[in-house]
Amino acid sequence: MQTHRKLWPGALALAALCAAPALAQGPTLDPLVPADAEIVVTVNVRQMLDSPLVKKHALKEMKEALKKNEQANQTMKAIGLDPFKDVNTVVIAGGGATAANKVLVVVRGNFDPEKIQTAAAEEAKKNPDKLKILKEGDTRLYEIQAEGKPAYAAFADKGTLVVSPSKPYALKAVQNAGKRAAAKPNKGLAQALSKVNGKESVWLAVVITDEMKKQLEKSPMTANIGPKLESVTGGVNVTDGLKANILVHTTDATAAKELSKLAIQGKSFLAIAAQNDDKRADLYNEMLNNLKISANKSTVDISFNLSQELIEKAAKEGK
Repeated sequence: MQTHRKLWPGALALAALCAAPALAQGPTLDPLVPADAEIVVTVNVRQMLDSPLVKKHALKEMKEALKKNEQANQTMKAIGLDPFKDVNTVVIAGGGATAANKVLVVVRGNFDPEKIQTAAAEEAKKNPDKLKILKEGDTRLYEIQAEGKPAYAAFADKGTLVVSPSKPYALKAVQNAGKRAAAKPNKGLAQALSKVNGKESVWLAVVITDEMKKQLEKSPMTANIGPKLESVTGGVNVTDGLKANILVHTTDATAAKELSKLAIQGKSFLAIAAQNDDKRADLYNEMLNNLKISANKSTVDISFNLSQELIEKAAKEGK
């Protein structure tokens, strides 16, 4: 046992050395992601809308829902935006669970800023309490009231719209737009990103901050695990089916095993709940069978796979 422990440091060092070139790459961050971001979620809207799954089972319904929403439909026409053709990617970057205002949304696509400005000016005259147009130097900011709280939107360039609950965050993103250099994440986020593929339809990297750990320590179920969590990474790939994979990275194998046991217990509760729906119990159980949970060294691996056949079966039974 002692010999085994003595071999660990050398083995870990060798593994890190061999893996370094691959881990150092990670996905390329959007240049506008703030340096203090600790959460990044990237949605490849174009890839999802072009996928066989969405085209077959969701696109028609989504378009019909937009048509039925008269106000949204009129707004899209007024600003010259087709959300099903003109939006390419959406990136959401945040400063952590306790930094509510440190959020930046970057939407890249095909926009008509002049048409949007004209429509916004008209709307601001009609509803000044809901929309204001501000001028900060050379930057035009749209202050939008949503549920009593302001959000600030601006065009970083013709193809990039930024939105944030923080005016300084939105302004800084516009100022950084001309630099076009790759974003430089902090150490914690950089480590999380090194474990991300970045080619999925949706991918994420979340740093478990000290504040998050303190919150987890308050619960008896996660009190021992919370301090040992490092990050959460993963992605969802949408093709003709759906594959999701979430990885929870901890500091040691013991924490990973404890966390995987909690996740498995949660899966068991879902299985029990599924039995309450006699009509769809078999379908739910089949779906739950595709939910896999395992611990591999210091990482908890949670994967979920929905095949085209299972999705079609669910669609039929849902009618």
